[in-house]
Amino acid sequence: MKKRFAVLALLLLGVFWVSCSWADELPSNPNVGDRIVLTADGVEYAFRWCPPGELMMGSPSSEEKRDDDETQHRVKLTKGFWMLETEVTQSMWQSVMGSNPSKFSGAKNPVEQVSWDDCQSFCQKLSQKLGQQVKLPTEAQWEYACRAGTTGDYAGNLDEMAWYGERWSSGSTHPVAQKKPNAWGLYDMHGNVWEWCSDYYDEKYYDRSPTSDPENTSPSPLRVIRGGSWDYIAGCCQSAYRGRSTLDYRNDLLGLRVLLVPSPVE
Repeated sequence: MKKRFAVLALLLLGVFWVSCSWADELPSNPNVGDRIVLTADGVEYAFRWCPPGELMMGSPSSEEKRDDDETQHRVKLTKGFWMLETEVTQSMWQSVMGSNPSKFSGAKNPVEQVSWDDCQSFCQKLSQKLGQQVKLPTEAQWEYACRAGTTGDYAGNLDEMAWYGERWSSGSTHPVAQKKPNAWGLYDMHGNVWEWCSDYYDEKYYDRSPTSDPENTSPSPLRVIRGGSWDYIAGCCQSAYRGRSTLDYRNDLLGLRVLLVPSPVE
């Protein structure tokens, strides 16, 4: 009886607590920003629901500090997804990979110094532990989740939401979830560390990309990174700003955030 009351209390708070996380146990009709917590090896992974929808991806020509590779275009995402509430932390990475490559040590700090290939290995191993498909977001999914319905330079007040180079970083990463989240409950989408995306970087593809569920899978030397970092200026933390890096690059500015989709583990 006590257990039933505890579960009811969590539901009333808008939190779905899933300890044995197989696909058929995920909420079937979540609302935007709903939160689930999955557990693997005693480490908690909190996700927020990002529903199907549309966004104006990129930036208008009038936006200050924009780059030429941000041509604004409408994109539709036909499937919702659960986005990790924070960047992947060092405790998460250590639990899954058995090591911690980060320069700035801290269990709750984002993991850094991880390459794109390192992130693929992490996703595969975490998928098996959670019984869910864990992936890097596409560039479109990342920007959609970052914006959380907003259309401006940032998803809110940057100083309140981000650790970034001009004012707040103090020369290192910071523990996740210390600043304000965006409207969908996602922390550190601006600043702290850059976040790898699944797409190859290609300016021409971005301009001509499909209007539904775009993802650039055509090989190129670079992959997309998003969000800016603790050592970058405000302009590089804008919702539409597109960074890029080689697959094997590792440094103390670069980490990841993952999502899961309601499908069986492969």
